[in-house]
Amino acid sequence: MFSLIRRLLRKAISFDALSERVTHLENTIVRLEKIADENDSLWQFLDEQKEMESVFMGSAEEFEEEFTDIIIRNMKPHGDA
Repeated sequence: MFSLIRRLLRKAISFDALSERVTHLENTIVRLEKIADENDSLWQFLDEQKEMESVFMGSAEEFEEEFTDIIIRNMKPHGDA
């Protein structure tokens, strides 16, 4: 009887250790996902900066054309079109 209780206690301790390890891994995954999201945002920001730098080079007509293209690309229609 005593050996059965010992085995159950060992199993419970092992289960607790496993549960703690799983929780730690889940927290690590959440942290890494946040880092990946931040990385994506940074790359998007850098791409937008590069795009904006290229916009202001050239003549006034080129600027107007590029500006119009950017507005049309980012426009979201409202209502029935």
